[in-house]
Amino acid sequence: MRICPCGTELPVTPGVGRPRSYCSSACRQRAYRARRVPAVMQGRRWVRAAGKRPVTVDGHAASVTDPGTWSTYRQVVMSRAGDGYGVMLGGGLGCYDLDGVTDDEARRFVATVSEPVVMVERSLSGRGVHVFVEAPEAPGWRRMVDGLSVERYARDRFIRVTGDRLYF
Repeated sequence: MRICPCGTELPVTPGVGRPRSYCSSACRQRAYRARRVPAVMQGRRWVRAAGKRPVTVDGHAASVTDPGTWSTYRQVVMSRAGDGYGVMLGGGLGCYDLDGVTDDEARRFVATVSEPVVMVERSLSGRGVHVFVEAPEAPGWRRMVDGLSVERYARDRFIRVTGDRLYF
């Protein structure tokens, strides 16, 4: 027997085509999305999302300060609670949140970031960009940087992840 990433056993019929890797198209799509988030991000603190609100894998409210409400990336991707997923910042992961920027503006901003960049993606609105970085825990801030509205968070914050990566 083969096993789907969700844990479902997949029957193998000898001599009949290529064996199935997924139990459904939904599981295939979840596996595709999982590959779009780099491995260094997958080892972080994850939760499901209902809109921009964090929820646990079983749909209850999640907390940015309570690790008991967080899950692994794999658990979050396989859950059907809410309508997406996100990551809890802190523990070495920070994020610059840029609103209303073009790709060129985002590219110029990323070139000025001094911390190691882990992943850059479009935000949920499609008009902003998240720049995930390796960063020690620190208070957040909001300011104008070279004419761009920038927020920076590195603790006690939930960021919804789209997986719509940008490569600069």
